[in-house]
Amino acid sequence: MLVGWIISVILHEFAHGFVAYLGGDYTIKERGGLTLNPLQYIDPVFSVIIPVVILFLGGVPLPGGATYVRRDLLRSNFWDTAVSLAGPAMNFLLFIVCAIPLHPKIGWLDPKAGPEGWTHAQIFLGAMATLQLMAVILNLVPIPPLDGFGAIAPYLPHDLRMRVTTPPTSNILFFAYFMIIWKAPGVSIFIFTVLVYLLRAMGFRTDDIMFFLQAHDLAFT
Repeated sequence: MLVGWIISVILHEFAHGFVAYLGGDYTIKERGGLTLNPLQYIDPVFSVIIPVVILFLGGVPLPGGATYVRRDLLRSNFWDTAVSLAGPAMNFLLFIVCAIPLHPKIGWLDPKAGPEGWTHAQIFLGAMATLQLMAVILNLVPIPPLDGFGAIAPYLPHDLRMRVTTPPTSNILFFAYFMIIWKAPGVSIFIFTVLVYLLRAMGFRTDDIMFFLQAHDLAFT
């Protein structure tokens, strides 16, 4: 799961960089932002300290990596928003990629077999699919420095944008958000409700959906 998460973080950050390059930041290629080398995306705070703390507290190591984009070079607010949404879009794509092999039409998974009858690969894909969707939902909340805030930031008044992204306000907002997703039971209920509805829309049956929830629990116990 740790290796899978690291790979997903790399792809998430690569998506940011690739869309930024398309949107006008020609410097990102020169700075090594279009690479799959994980060392390129390591940030001491957001790649190491915060993820480790959240992981040990029983949460999702959401913050991950960091891609530095010259947003002043982007051609429009549209591209600015697209750069921010590219990361969550990659996580959603990974959710689809992990979920498809487990689809009942594929016939690979027997959701009624129970943990003893499931392979490590099946449990990994189920847990990773759930984790990727969790990352999408939690990262789209408009709180700096999350991508949800980055998506709306170009349309906010400059003074407001600077105020909420500058310490101590930014630190207070993120700490409050962290405490909510850690302590409030409604957050996990909401996430798993979205997961259920999405899987049903994709054609998964009730037993299949229960497998995803069990796989997530098995992977982190």
